[in-house]
Amino acid sequence: MHIVEELATDAVFDHAARTENVRSFKEMVINYYSHTEYIRTSEQIRKDQWIIFGKVRCRAWMIIPVAVLSQFCLGSLYAWSIFNKPIDRYLYNNADANRAQITFYIALGMLGASGASFGPWIESHSPRMCAVLAALVFFFGHCTAALGLACKEISMLYFGYGFVGGVGLGIGYVTTIDAVIQWYPSARGFASGLAVSGFGSGAVAFSNLNAALVRTFTVPQVFVILGTVNLIIMLLCATVMRPPPPSYNLPGVAIDMTDQSISDMHNPEQRGVQNRIKGKSAAIGGQTITVGSNSGDPVLIITLSQALASRDFWLLWVAFFVNLVFGVVIISNLASMSTNMFGTNLSAPVSVIVSIEGAFNAGGRLLMGWASDWAGRRRTFLFVISLQIVIVSCLIFVIPQRTFWPFVVLVWLATLCYGGGVGVIAATLADMFGASNMPACHGVILTGWSVAAIGGGLTYTGVVSLLTKHRGYTLSDPFVYVLNQYWILSLLICGWIALLFIRITPRERMFPRVHGEIFHHTFAGVMLRLARGTRQNGLHDYAFLSAAPGLDLDSNGDEADLESNDSKSEKMVDANLNRRATHIQSNTDVSALPTNHDSTTISTYDQDGELIGAKQPFASEAFNYVAQDAASTHSVIDTRISCVQLMCAMPPARRCLKLFGKWRLELVPSAEVTTVWRMYLSCALLASSDGKH
Repeated sequence: MHIVEELATDAVFDHAARTENVRSFKEMVINYYSHTEYIRTSEQIRKDQWIIFGKVRCRAWMIIPVAVLSQFCLGSLYAWSIFNKPIDRYLYNNADANRAQITFYIALGMLGASGASFGPWIESHSPRMCAVLAALVFFFGHCTAALGLACKEISMLYFGYGFVGGVGLGIGYVTTIDAVIQWYPSARGFASGLAVSGFGSGAVAFSNLNAALVRTFTVPQVFVILGTVNLIIMLLCATVMRPPPPSYNLPGVAIDMTDQSISDMHNPEQRGVQNRIKGKSAAIGGQTITVGSNSGDPVLIITLSQALASRDFWLLWVAFFVNLVFGVVIISNLASMSTNMFGTNLSAPVSVIVSIEGAFNAGGRLLMGWASDWAGRRRTFLFVISLQIVIVSCLIFVIPQRTFWPFVVLVWLATLCYGGGVGVIAATLADMFGASNMPACHGVILTGWSVAAIGGGLTYTGVVSLLTKHRGYTLSDPFVYVLNQYWILSLLICGWIALLFIRITPRERMFPRVHGEIFHHTFAGVMLRLARGTRQNGLHDYAFLSAAPGLDLDSNGDEADLESNDSKSEKMVDANLNRRATHIQSNTDVSALPTNHDSTTISTYDQDGELIGAKQPFASEAFNYVAQDAASTHSVIDTRISCVQLMCAMPPARRCLKLFGKWRLELVPSAEVTTVWRMYLSCALLASSDGKH
């Protein structure tokens, strides 16, 4: 642990690397994904505070409607199923050619690929510039698609709307969500869910609009009209898009060190520790923790490379991919599935079914995004995928019965879950890796959307083709669609399991280890831990507590360096720890413990309040920072008790299952997890701020 630097509110980290000479493609890619700061001059910051020719000050609430409108235009993609049969009929005189639907998969694939490619660029440039670029590229995709249809070239349709339009989709999607997340740091789930609900709402409006336009104009003309309308709306929205002031967001991920801000605490010890660690940074476990100069609250600084390399990111990618597979397959095929299975005697028009599906999609994004703000990101995601598992299981039994309304209602509910995952993902990434890394991480994780669209779509089409062309089934046979539900259900179960192992908070990712620990995982505040060795009586089996200065005693009761124990066997270390615990319990004088100190010394008082002496602080004094909380948690009456004494004297309320040999499985309660986490952070930060033990 060491001091990194004094962190100013307008600090900008190492921009010199942007001008380095890059010698290889690999270095260029690493450099591109390593430096994503948007650097603005003071003049640019001033201009970003105003809109409409500098006459109206930009407010956070103004970003929401323009984000929803932009997403609304981009959401026209979800109404693509209306075009499948008209385009096949226009190009091949066969409405069942099934060639047009490939465009939808290409567009969704490029949405994720372009989001991953342009994510760092979007974060390092003005949202207004990115929104304008998205509008122009999306319009060019429509025009190219119209030209391809006019020339009867399906390949130009794939390239125009699928490839080019998909790039515009990706840039516009990430840009608008980034802007909303930046402006609403305390309500990320609701704000991002509301914004992306516009994407789902686009399917509701455009499904009816597309159907009306196809009846009135030729298919090429429809694409020109839609492209022009989208261009105008998106350019108007782009004029409002802008980032918040530089100090609007935390520079990283907030760490839940305490239930309240350190600045709100009134205990003298806590104020003393707070004063010493304010504005300081420490490197802990390969990551940087910095403490706010004003609030005193610690923040975890995560680089983009660390975020993208973490196992938690890729487990989240798996869960997100699984959540999307069923949605993208059903959305693109709902119209044809309904017609093939139930014929022309449908209880509702196809356009109405698709419109209501879009409403569920939009509602799921808003509802689950809002729910994640108070229920938690992981709990919300688990609920979404659990509900999908139930729905797909029901569809396996409902589809063979050919009952229209149960089938449609289940599909609508599954679409709500699909939208829910999309509505939660951006806020989850911002919580895990920081708002500054969200656009790039969001872009990369959208490749899960691409894989789900292309891989899921091709798998679905392949199964249908295999059964209809080689096994004698027809498109009206329910088994064609039931068989697809089995592989989707298998993926959903895998995604549900992956979610259990995602560490959302810094506490879950950085929690200290005990001696002999193999693995631990926290869920709902309770920790499950696998370790080897004898369980200790108290909290001193945590490695960082055992290494505290003033805690180590040799066989004669004198202080000794714990590092000398590194060469001893585990049994000797355990015996030494127990001996030290007994010594501290019987010899600690509570009245001599520090109860007040300033920013440079720790003052010790006797029972009458007289000053005994003062000394330079050392790392173990940080334990007293959480003494009051720890004592109240474990029913210790004297709140001046030292955490060093407490951690040896307090029997933890763990449930322990002895497996075989020295292996044990522990269930650690939330009270111990909270206490140890606060001890760990306060010790680390105080040691770093003092620069010595």
